[in-house]
Amino acid sequence: MKNNIQLAKKILKKGGIVVYPTDTAYALGCKFRNKKGIKKILQIKKRKDNKFTLIASSLAQVKKYFLLNSCELKIAKKYWPGPVSIVVSPKYSIRVPKNNIARKLARAVKEPIIATSLNISGEKTIYDLRRERTRAFRTKVDAIINIGPLTKRKTSTIIQCLNKKTPGFKPGDIKIIRHGQTTIRLPA
Repeated sequence: MKNNIQLAKKILKKGGIVVYPTDTAYALGCKFRNKKGIKKILQIKKRKDNKFTLIASSLAQVKKYFLLNSCELKIAKKYWPGPVSIVVSPKYSIRVPKNNIARKLARAVKEPIIATSLNISGEKTIYDLRRERTRAFRTKVDAIINIGPLTKRKTSTIIQCLNKKTPGFKPGDIKIIRHGQTTIRLPA
């Protein structure tokens, strides 16, 4: 296992694509500024939409690449690490996961990494790399971190802050883009 993580770190640094576990399922990833890697991930998934969720190692890493407003910071501090992604640009949402392997990968490459589910667009999410459906991916990626079957969970919750000037946040300030395993609790 440790060797697979070390190999994946090296591959990501060189611009490759890896399969890795997250809080919710197995993901395909590369460095988020790797245009060739992103193009390859889109081809692998047979997907046209180039909007992605990113995984970061920490809130500090997120702040290095994205300017967060007070609403986004409040949500980040309350729900990270965990499966809550915050829309930070027209192209990206980002989260700091509980999954230590995913955080280690982002820390090693010193930037957030793509975290898109390991599946063909529109097909079921993959939680177990021993399944038949994963054979097609094995020849298209540069490394796989397999920690065995993952517990089937809902996807991450994705939110967007709408009222960026509010010092706190209230129900009208955020929009739930995707309901996932975490319920966002707002102050009354």
